[in-house]
Amino acid sequence: MRIKENILWWIIFAVVIFSAGVSTQAETIYISSDQGNDTNPGTKEMPIQTIARAAAIVNDSNEPGPTTIKITPGAYCIPEMVVFEKSRQYAKDKRFIIEATVLPDDKNWTPAMMPVILSTVKGEGSDTEKHAIAIKIEVSHATVRGIKFLGNPRPRTWCYSIFRSGKNLDDLVISQCMFVGDEQALPYNCPVCANGQAVVVEHCVFYKSDIPAIFWDAEGGISKGNAMRYCIVDGADIAAVWTCQTDEDFEFHHNIITRSQYFWMRAPNNKKKYTIRDCIITDNKYKSGYGTAAAINGQTGPEITFEEKNVIKQGNVQLEKAIVTADALSVVRPRGYLHVVPGTLGSDLGAGLFKK
Repeated sequence: MRIKENILWWIIFAVVIFSAGVSTQAETIYISSDQGNDTNPGTKEMPIQTIARAAAIVNDSNEPGPTTIKITPGAYCIPEMVVFEKSRQYAKDKRFIIEATVLPDDKNWTPAMMPVILSTVKGEGSDTEKHAIAIKIEVSHATVRGIKFLGNPRPRTWCYSIFRSGKNLDDLVISQCMFVGDEQALPYNCPVCANGQAVVVEHCVFYKSDIPAIFWDAEGGISKGNAMRYCIVDGADIAAVWTCQTDEDFEFHHNIITRSQYFWMRAPNNKKKYTIRDCIITDNKYKSGYGTAAAINGQTGPEITFEEKNVIKQGNVQLEKAIVTADALSVVRPRGYLHVVPGTLGSDLGAGLFKK
């Protein structure tokens, strides 16, 4: 009788352990614009087709994570705002990740392998200034990497490609992404705008984006742990970086900022002294200014200074562009597309999509 009780106990124990393992296993969702179907389960063999469907799958689950959404090369249109909701409890080592299936450091990667996201979300607000969010991430411990964003072509519409509104949220990493704008086709392009703590933008390329990154506000009045590093910003029509309640622990290094209106914009009440190191800041119209969501208030005065270490302020930054081949009228984007031309100013800084 005692032996039977022991066997029964071990069976129950095994079932409990197995169930716990199943409930905490990693969640991976595959998206393919060409081969996917939103009636599929989202496996590698049977991918879904849209980012909206991926959000529905994630939001309908209460598992703690991790969650990885893998997007295959292709074109993805977002007609309505996609929201990943904060009911999920992720952790630093069990993250929420949206990423390309092939990342830039893969030896076979080319720019054509980047999934391309275009937003056509209808803006909300006045007729003269509408705001449209493409992807809203309302969870902590999130990463977005390896994706190209094109903004929103709707007229008089501010496009936010990646947005986080929760002031109590923590740990958002935007890495190895490319944001490409155009003053005619994509009128107001603000790729990254986030409240909360620990917003990190790294190894990204921003080409003709109005305001590449806004480090917004946080619960309690001060946002800590933020960073912008190893990024290339070319042609920001308003400002390359914007800080609001951002604390002085803000990391800003190994960035190339060129051909922009303002290098740095800040909220009018922000008098903090930030450190800039190992950067190339050249060919911009203004260095520092004050601004709000309503208007740019103009340049800052002598009350604002930066701690600068190894900052190059002169010279022309050359970026690799698309090539038309001689044997056919086809456009080839080299591996280093929109990166610094090898051997020219800034090519040894490590800024751009590649970490290796």
